[in-house]
Amino acid sequence: MKKILLAITLSISLFAGKNIMPENTVAVVNGMALSNEELQEEINILMPMSAYHASAKESSLNKTKKKAMKALIKSTLLYQYALSIGIKPDDTEMKEIYKKLMNELGSKKAIERELKRVGLSIKIIEKRYAKKSVLEQLYKKKLKITKTESELKEYYKKNMYKFKEPEKVKVSLIYVKNNPTDPKGKSKAKAKAEEALNKIKSGEDFGNIAAKYSDAMSRIKGGDMGFLHKGRLHENVEREAFNMKVGEVSKIIEKDVGFYIVKVTDKKKTNQLSFDKVKKSLEKDLIKKEEKKIKEKLLKKLESEAKIIQ
Repeated sequence: MKKILLAITLSISLFAGKNIMPENTVAVVNGMALSNEELQEEINILMPMSAYHASAKESSLNKTKKKAMKALIKSTLLYQYALSIGIKPDDTEMKEIYKKLMNELGSKKAIERELKRVGLSIKIIEKRYAKKSVLEQLYKKKLKITKTESELKEYYKKNMYKFKEPEKVKVSLIYVKNNPTDPKGKSKAKAKAEEALNKIKSGEDFGNIAAKYSDAMSRIKGGDMGFLHKGRLHENVEREAFNMKVGEVSKIIEKDVGFYIVKVTDKKKTNQLSFDKVKKSLEKDLIKKEEKKIKEKLLKKLESEAKIIQ
């Protein structure tokens, strides 16, 4: 497929090589018919084509289809609302697409032939880009918000507790797995852990022992797990690690799954993050949350007034 055709296909999320039946209506929203082809686009956004046709279970497909239908109806309601307040499609992008296709393929007939081969048409593409441009304009005019620095600072000051890095410990770990299928699995694992601990106590390097004795993936890094906050390790292992001093090696910690030996290599206390450090992420999060609220409020109103047939 030519590069420009591939770009168009990906950008509007259509199934390539699939027979499209736009006359097959799946829903009607305020008199506007929604086609099966439009629904398939939404499904393709939520679930890759390979998964949809190959590995997904029927229950998962049905769930995805329902979710896709809801998304299609919502975007249609927003599109209709945008048109009702005077927003018109901007065909600039579509003209650029058509110009590129003409340069690539040479004639309108050649364009139509190539598009048909991948289940597309000029009319379908025009419709998609028209809707896309209208929704983009609606976002800018009615949904988009901005946050001033003073607003961000005010939120930060009132919610400083949200911007603290928790206490962390940097640990290296040796984990000896208990094989539950072996009647002597537990005793073997314990003996192996004891042997490892004895070698560490005798002065051998913890990292070298971890590489040799540990069953955890961290063994390839000498048992190094990096900095961890609470909730990342088994409860007993975590309790031991947070109560240890830097450089200290734990006793053998027994769990059903096996035996652990922990070494604490560094610690970080709770740290209050500065406003400058969190400003960008804070702005992004607040804008996303508030824009979502505005959109949901608008959709709730539109849905309450809409006539939807499925």
